[in-house]
Amino acid sequence: MLTDTHAHLNDKAFDADRAEVLKNARALGVERIVEIACAPADWAGGEAMAAANAGMRCAFGIHPEYVKDFDLAVLPRLETFLAKPCAVALGEVGLDYWWEAARREAQLELLAAQLPLCAKFGRPAVFHARNGKEQGQDAYAELLSVLKGWNYSPKARFRGVLHCFSGGWKDAAAALDMGLALGVNGTFTYKKNDDLRLTVKKAGIANIVLETDCPYLPPQSARGQRNDPAFIPEIAAMVAGHLGLGNTQTADATTANAFALFGEF
Repeated sequence: MLTDTHAHLNDKAFDADRAEVLKNARALGVERIVEIACAPADWAGGEAMAAANAGMRCAFGIHPEYVKDFDLAVLPRLETFLAKPCAVALGEVGLDYWWEAARREAQLELLAAQLPLCAKFGRPAVFHARNGKEQGQDAYAELLSVLKGWNYSPKARFRGVLHCFSGGWKDAAAALDMGLALGVNGTFTYKKNDDLRLTVKKAGIANIVLETDCPYLPPQSARGQRNDPAFIPEIAAMVAGHLGLGNTQTADATTANAFALFGEF
């Protein structure tokens, strides 16, 4: 069994064929999916999709790209969704210095407003970190610095996941020390991503989960196309080959890691 730990299937890119996409993914062994509802406008849709599809759960949160629209008044509504049975995580939350570097302080405030909800609801966090275009705009370093004061200690092995991991080994090591898993997706397959592949190999199969971040970031074979959970087997096979593991072993291990992160579902 394979698990896509990070999908945006409520995106309009799937409006024409969402049911078919899910059917195809299941046929290829992708039996568990975590839908990331990371804007207030997406929360109800994420809940409804999870209710309609066995093997799907949701993360609810406010992505840093929505910081310009953030109002503290929305937090009670977020809490309502985090209390729902389909909720398995807060997210995705974090820092984005590629698109929103000018709103750094506001992003930090948005993150600080959401992090206490992990302890309140017993949910891990799905973290977004993207470095900026200029030197010194290090979202990974700043996020990991913030998380040194994060008051959340679950019974499970992982406290959260650094989704779409694109940092270096220093970032990965710090994240692992904090109890975070690393999210590995189609970018792992890109021709020029040798450094990422080396970092993932050093982290080891015990510390990674698979994801698509669909409809974004398809694997190398589908660059320029819409991504979807049916590409998880291809990503898993690439990871397996690079780590010297079998495909079944990789599928089982990464799904076990997903369950250690989100709980079994």
